[in-house]
Amino acid sequence: MLNGAVLLVLWVLALLPALAYALRPRDGAVLAPARLAIVRSAILLGAFAIGVVEAASAFGALTFGTVLAAWLGATAAVAAAVVVRCVKDVDSGGTRGQSLDVLREELRSRRGATRRTWRRTRSAAAAAPAWQWALGCVIAILAISAAVLAIASSPNNFDSQTYHLPRIEHWVQNGSVAVYATEIHRQVDLGPGAEYLLTHLRLLSGGDGAYNLLQYLAGIGAVLAASRITAQLGGGPLAQLATVFILATTPEVLLQATSTQVDLVAAAWVAALATVVLDEFTRPGDASGSALRAAAPGTDALYLGLALGLIAVTKTTGLLAAAPLLLIWGVGRLVRDRHRRRPCLCGRSPGRCSRADASRAWASRGKTVLASLAIVALMLALAGPFLLRMQAAFGSPLGPPVLHESIGVQTADPRLLLINALRIAHTNLDTPVFVLSDATAAAIGGLAHLLGVDVNDPRITFGTTEFPVPAWYPDEDRAAFPLTGLASLAGLAWFAVKGPRLRRAYAAALVVAFVAVACTVSWQPWVNRLVLFLVVLGAPAAGLLAAALVKGFARSAGDRRRRRTAVGVIAAFAVLASVAGLLTVAYGYPRRLTGAWSVFSLTDMEERFVRRLEWLPQYEAAADAVAATGPETVGLVQGNDSWEYPWWLLLPDAEIVALDSVVPGQEPADPASVDAIVCAEDLDQCADLTPAGWEFVDLGTVGYALPPGA
Repeated sequence: MLNGAVLLVLWVLALLPALAYALRPRDGAVLAPARLAIVRSAILLGAFAIGVVEAASAFGALTFGTVLAAWLGATAAVAAAVVVRCVKDVDSGGTRGQSLDVLREELRSRRGATRRTWRRTRSAAAAAPAWQWALGCVIAILAISAAVLAIASSPNNFDSQTYHLPRIEHWVQNGSVAVYATEIHRQVDLGPGAEYLLTHLRLLSGGDGAYNLLQYLAGIGAVLAASRITAQLGGGPLAQLATVFILATTPEVLLQATSTQVDLVAAAWVAALATVVLDEFTRPGDASGSALRAAAPGTDALYLGLALGLIAVTKTTGLLAAAPLLLIWGVGRLVRDRHRRRPCLCGRSPGRCSRADASRAWASRGKTVLASLAIVALMLALAGPFLLRMQAAFGSPLGPPVLHESIGVQTADPRLLLINALRIAHTNLDTPVFVLSDATAAAIGGLAHLLGVDVNDPRITFGTTEFPVPAWYPDEDRAAFPLTGLASLAGLAWFAVKGPRLRRAYAAALVVAFVAVACTVSWQPWVNRLVLFLVVLGAPAAGLLAAALVKGFARSAGDRRRRRTAVGVIAAFAVLASVAGLLTVAYGYPRRLTGAWSVFSLTDMEERFVRRLEWLPQYEAAADAVAATGPETVGLVQGNDSWEYPWWLLLPDAEIVALDSVVPGQEPADPASVDAIVCAEDLDQCADLTPAGWEFVDLGTVGYALPPGA
């Protein structure tokens, strides 16, 4: 199963560079065109995968055959696009109408260019100082270690056991992503974009062997986009290397990259949108200050709209960063439109402006308006079907009240919003220096008391959780990022003080995004993973600052004290970050390479239950007893936070249906219509639903019920 899944991933990965070649900008003035082409290709393939799931579901045909046909069609389309691009490249060289020998010669020329690029890369690497090689080695070690964990580990994320992965099994069973009866509302009302992508793997491979690779590849995509953002903000190779190093050593990034959570997928889409937004400001300009690419709005609108849709359908918190970024894009377009009209108003008297000049100015503004409308339309095309299902099921496109009341902030009191922001920042930057952590937490509590509010006010706090909680240790749900966070904050402050206009605008967008998070998302112990998109967007600022400091060392060779201090700070940061990253892959939780809980020392089921090993014998005992009766349909009773996914693994031949539902209009199955019942946690309710005369067995956390004589 794993081999087939990995082959499927390799198939998709083969399409990505092929499509990137077809989409690579032909103008050498475009910054980092190869990375831009990869970002564009990922956006298109992601949107295609979402569209296939929605289209197939509309006809109740979400099946192996449908998905296979879709990807075969995509492969043919990409191959055709590559051929068309090859022909265009040949034609652009003045060889139209020539024989295939010309194309072969063109390909040989490209291979020669590739070899020359490789030689230049080797020369640059050979000339790089030892410390840059050390950073590169750390990045490579961490990337390989994370890949090993992603491939060798079985999905064992807590939320994945509850709702991320069970919803995929329901979709496959039903042949549709339509709303269904369930006791766990998150299976139907949270953004399903990442799970849509996993559904392709599930249908084509028949299992979950490659599920972890989605977030791993998303991590690579996020790092690639962040490095391009660094270049767009004026950073050279050193700044880009620093950005990659900072993200590669961030514990939460490493932990998510081997998980079936969805935060890194959302962060990758946000970073992709950000780098396309910045293209508006990094194209060369003409004498009037306008961008040379008059046709760019249409191209940008396509990718911005699809990226926005991917964010919206994956994790709506990412929209909190997408909104200010798109605002910057729109303002930049309008400023460019004003510059287009300025030569007419300033270079001549207004009465002598030609109608053509005025027409061009208004046409440019019209393109901006149309591009903005296209972005919204494309976003709705991807996210609209899910939003419509939420409207039909819960009376709101945002889902049921319990969802936004539990996760969202329920007040506009500025005092509480300030406390919420400080608690989120404290949890983000938590460290194992307990004296410092306790002092800052106490200070936040003291400020809340001074302001006359409760630091754990339920309007800004998830459920019954209480601030503070330790978040410094490498757990995928809580891992703090003090080094990355502080470095990013320093970089953004540097942008605000002395950065060019584009850097200041970028910093402002991130500040607005964080404020939006504090005003809309309640504090919760796992808030660190919810702001992962801000970590990715903030890393370029840290990379640019690090590169500036390194360059400053070279210029201040005479000031030994200043030089030694700065070198010591950066060296200490690099060492601490490297150690944090290496310890994360070695001893992270719930997946690690070494130690008693290593993925190489646990069985497949032990890995899946590593967070709740005491439950494993109960699940297996209940499943064995039920499977022995050969049931066709199994009824399921559970609580809102129960683990459902193990039942799908332990009872693969049975249809599983819910016997209780919190979804309006979705009636649960009748207990008398099923062949057996399995329960998780809510055993009292399970006993009440068990038909008269059936045998009910309580195993502690898990239970089951069988009909007489079964």
